[in-house]
Amino acid sequence: MENVDKICPICRKHSITLPNGVCPVCYDKVKTQADWNTTEWGKIENHGIDAIIVLAKYILDEIEDDDQHQWHQRRICFMQDMVEHLDKQYFPNATIQQINDFAHSAVDFWKGKITSQEATEQLQSMRKVLQKDIMKLSDWEPKDFLLWMMMPKDDFDWMWDQWFECIHACIPDKCNDELWIRMFHKHFPNEIKAWVDNNNNDATNKA
Repeated sequence: MENVDKICPICRKHSITLPNGVCPVCYDKVKTQADWNTTEWGKIENHGIDAIIVLAKYILDEIEDDDQHQWHQRRICFMQDMVEHLDKQYFPNATIQQINDFAHSAVDFWKGKITSQEATEQLQSMRKVLQKDIMKLSDWEPKDFLLWMMMPKDDFDWMWDQWFECIHACIPDKCNDELWIRMFHKHFPNEIKAWVDNNNNDATNKA
């Protein structure tokens, strides 16, 4: 069933089709990427798929980083922008200045402007401020969203290639959906456009 009042947040061209948060064209593109996994695709068919999941999991997490981590630098800049706009109650006990300074330092770290030792010290300090229990690393929460900005690749292993899916798991509240989508389009317009254009080419070829 089409929702003529709501345009697809991915391509911004077609109306979404409920229960999905995307249009049929984008939905079909996801299907070509996901239907090999019968369990995963079965959940999508039964419950629909949100636009943020399409952006995070099927578009941006498909992009590989290089040896200089230029892609990851862009991910960190995205997160810095998100931190500035998110409700600071997600990061309890830290002042706005502490939060913004930490996010800025994370950007500097990945650009090589501060050393690994300095980054480690700032990470440990912020972990104490946020009162993050290092023994509960599997319990993802908003605190992790901020702390992960400063952590090196070795601390992530498989999560490195599922970055956006993981950070969204830290802050999944629906009240932030518009923010997520706006920031995705602000920081990664070319990547999203490339996926959408490929979408349109697939649809043309099928026709």
